Amino acid sequence: MDTANQEDPRVLRTRQLIREAFRDLLRYKGFNAITIKDIAQRATINRATFYAHYEDKYALLEKITEQAFQELIPEQVVKAQEFTDEICTELILLTHNYIVDFYQVCRMDSKSIDTLVHEKVKKMLQQMIESIILNGDNQRMADRNHTKVISAMTGSAIYSAAYYWFISGEKDRTDLLVDTVRSYVMNGLRL
Repeated sequence: MDTANQEDPRVLRTRQLIREAFRDLLRYKGFNAITIKDIAQRATINRATFYAHYEDKYALLEKITEQAFQELIPEQVVKAQEFTDEICTELILLTHNYIVDFYQVCRMDSKSIDTLVHEKVKKMLQQMIESIILNGDNQRMADRNHTKVISAMTGSAIYSAAYYWFISGEKDRTDLLVDTVRSYVMNGLRL
């Protein structure tokens, strides 16, 4: 698995076919009902080829979650040297947009899959926030664990609020979401 040349155009094309097939299947078929055979048939590959690229459908879901989320990250967030109101706003909006897009595409029929996606996105948020805080800290923050805890809490707060906003049906009022969450997060970071 993953032993093939990562830059080979054929490898990249095969992975793209697998991801597209999986996304197509998620639109009308629940995750639990999707088999590797379904994915392989839709991608016009054999099962062995699937397994040469991904361990199982859980690994595929995790990779798709990661790639889709990373595609939404604006350059200003990637290059941020400080966790500002603007960066916080960007993270809130991209998290909310990701959640809306994800649940419009996927039929989530499994709590374990729901949890996997939640945890993956929260972890990516935590890593981004931690990186921003460490980039802006000229003193090389002595207590890296403190930074990790703050980043985990901040990422969880942003994700949880965006998810709640989505499930409560407030998809269109992102201005209220941003105002509420940004105030909470930024005040918490100033303590």
